[in-house]
Amino acid sequence: MASINTSTNDPLYLAYRFAGPSADLIVPAVALNFVALVGIVLNGTVLFVTVKSNSLRGSANFLMALICFCELVHQIGHTFFLVVVISGINFISLLTADLIMTPMLFASSCSLMAMFCAAFDRLFAVALPFKHSSIFAQYKLPYLLGHLLICVIYGAFTLNYVLGFAFENAGNPTTGVVAETFMGPVGYKFFAGTFIISLGSTCCYMSIFVIIRCKNGVTEQTNTRVLRSLVIILSINIGGYLFTMVMYQLLYAFGSILGPPIRTWQVGFIAGILLNVASGSNVVVLYFNSTDYRRVFKKEFQALKGYFCNKNAVHPISVKNQVRCANQNNKMNIIQLSQQINVKTINLNR
Repeated sequence: MASINTSTNDPLYLAYRFAGPSADLIVPAVALNFVALVGIVLNGTVLFVTVKSNSLRGSANFLMALICFCELVHQIGHTFFLVVVISGINFISLLTADLIMTPMLFASSCSLMAMFCAAFDRLFAVALPFKHSSIFAQYKLPYLLGHLLICVIYGAFTLNYVLGFAFENAGNPTTGVVAETFMGPVGYKFFAGTFIISLGSTCCYMSIFVIIRCKNGVTEQTNTRVLRSLVIILSINIGGYLFTMVMYQLLYAFGSILGPPIRTWQVGFIAGILLNVASGSNVVVLYFNSTDYRRVFKKEFQALKGYFCNKNAVHPISVKNQVRCANQNNKMNIIQLSQQINVKTINLNR
């Protein structure tokens, strides 16, 4: 692990390197991790119902589960930043941070590519439905593994240039927040990749919409519903990454006009929190726009509700049993006492 370059002129580092636990750093970390925790639960819910339900075994279900899994890993990684600032260390070297956050960085990149794979898969299914069904039925495992391999390759590609920059600038101080990993040249590359993938996903979804519009027998209501779903997917899932990267690059270039460095740093968390809201929104989008997922969510929720209701219902029964036993014991004691009194009375009469 590399040590921090103490001769750096980074203003944030100079201001807080000996500050110990500071509210200026801790409050944004807590806010970010709270949103991330909600996202972890929601994405975990999608994974749970996908694994448990036999009705969610299509290619789209697999890719959606892959997206949720990657986002879950991405959001778990924010706890590292929270630990750094709460401990009062406040800063560690860039290389150390990147090595520890390797799973998080890898998962974030895989998630972006998984979004494109999901868009392409839906385009394939709409444009050539019989061909898609035939290939998926005969070559299900290779088809899904092919998508997974593409995501892994892109994740490894991103990780390669991110860690390469970290090794070249190993001593740069960082608080451990992932946004600081994507500043400067690395950020430009990541933004370019995000933009290209987002553009490809957008083209896929717009092509889907055009194909559905051109098909005979498709009602206007169906078109409206599809358009609404596409807008939600584009604006929340893909748009969240684009907005965040644009905002961070603007802050990196023009953040000095906002005042003290800590203010610029804190403003950046607006984008970070919004991105994590987007990352955790998959379950909401699926619930309101997918009949299959909504049915499974309701079924599992009812099962969970029934489990806790039955568990809580045990206690009143046990209390009643205890009261009944206590009453029986009291009756036995009264009977025994009466018998003793009768015996004494008989003895006195004698």
